[in-house]
Amino acid sequence: MTKLSPLQRVRAEHGTKAALADKVVALLSPEEGEEREDFEARIKTLSNERLLRLHTAHQRLEKEYGSRDALVDAVVKARFPGGNAPYKSKVEGYRITRLLDLAR
Repeated sequence: MTKLSPLQRVRAEHGTKAALADKVVALLSPEEGEEREDFEARIKTLSNERLLRLHTAHQRLEKEYGSRDALVDAVVKARFPGGNAPYKSKVEGYRITRLLDLAR
């Protein structure tokens, strides 16, 4: 069995790239100071692979941890069983994909 390309995966799982981009836009929020329209345009121009990674990361977050706060707590607890406030404040600024990599 051959591995599907990102374009083939997008078409098989979501129909079109625009449909996947709309799902990803709904999951993310714009950076501070960025207009919503600019944010949506930026997301829609991402590669298929990047869109798939973002969508998969958010699905994994919801399935395994439930929320971003629970993921941050799990990362901090894995590194410092007793807790560590400075480390927690540092990792709260990380993107979800990076937090999921740390949780591994």
